[in-house]
Amino acid sequence: MQVIRIKKGRRMLFEEPFFKDKIWQKERLLDYGFKEKDGMLTFCQPFMEGRFEARIQVIGDHQASAQIWDLEMDEEYHTFRIQRAVGSFVGEVRESYAAILQQVVQHCTENQIFQSAQGNRLIGYVKEQFQESPDYPFTKAPEIATLRHAANQKWYALVTQVPWTALGELTQAGCVEVMNVKVEAGQIKELLANPAIYPAYHMSKKTWVSISLDDRLADEMLFDLVNNSRNLVAPKSVQSSLYPRYWIIPANPKRYDIDTELRSKGKILWFQKSNIKVNDVVCIYMTAPIQSIRYLCCVTETYILQGDKEYMQLEVLRELTDAVFPLSQLKTLGVKAVRGPRLATQECCQALENILKE
Repeated sequence: MQVIRIKKGRRMLFEEPFFKDKIWQKERLLDYGFKEKDGMLTFCQPFMEGRFEARIQVIGDHQASAQIWDLEMDEEYHTFRIQRAVGSFVGEVRESYAAILQQVVQHCTENQIFQSAQGNRLIGYVKEQFQESPDYPFTKAPEIATLRHAANQKWYALVTQVPWTALGELTQAGCVEVMNVKVEAGQIKELLANPAIYPAYHMSKKTWVSISLDDRLADEMLFDLVNNSRNLVAPKSVQSSLYPRYWIIPANPKRYDIDTELRSKGKILWFQKSNIKVNDVVCIYMTAPIQSIRYLCCVTETYILQGDKEYMQLEVLRELTDAVFPLSQLKTLGVKAVRGPRLATQECCQALENILKE
């Protein structure tokens, strides 16, 4: 396939509004049908009765390009890009192409909210896990975002940009995006030994720290600190009900035959996921084309080291038919999508708990 690579920074007259401020999600791209080769993910979709083909290329999580290929002429079709080109035919081409771009963007991207890639991965995690979004409470500093616990509206994170010098990095020029999180006082000394963690900027240095969102701190540890901060500000009634927790983890049946292993052994080793603990319940959600929770498992052991990988052991509590907990049922319980490991909503937890009691 001939591909025209549109370099970062080149204006895309038609595609730019679709791709602007979007973060591409590799797993979703692969599930959607993109093929990976030489670091590029590509997708082709014929339209207008096979005369044209939309060709989309994605590199990394921010760079994307697209084109229309004329299959009859075997060359790129440019006419639709010419503003003065009018008429029903070129209008139909634009409309059909736009619909394809919109579908791909809707299924395979997240909105870019923060300046840093790590900050945007973080907010994606928070939305998936807790269904909470940032707000901007300061009229005089509208760039400052906060994350609040839904149960009591207390802050558990604050994100802003600060000069490196404000963090004590006197030789660093420019600014960096940071996140403040609440921690236990006894953790402060150990945490500050990490080069990406600093005494809190403009907050109590006894119970808060600032984290630079520049990928020096692994996402797993970052998410752990956010979860811990959220738990620290939670109402006591919520804190007492945190464990065991119900997690929903996606499994792609096209890539891995999980059924054979679970049905023969009754247990399985799974890559250790951040914050999943012993006695938590893991619900294994089979992705497309099944789209249903099939297994309820108990976490019996965590952080099992094999080589350089860490695993957790899951033991089957119940196998469900695909009609019991399909995606349509999950949506009614507040779980709109399962794109990665996430906590179940309170309504979903109750429904799952009832199944285990049967």
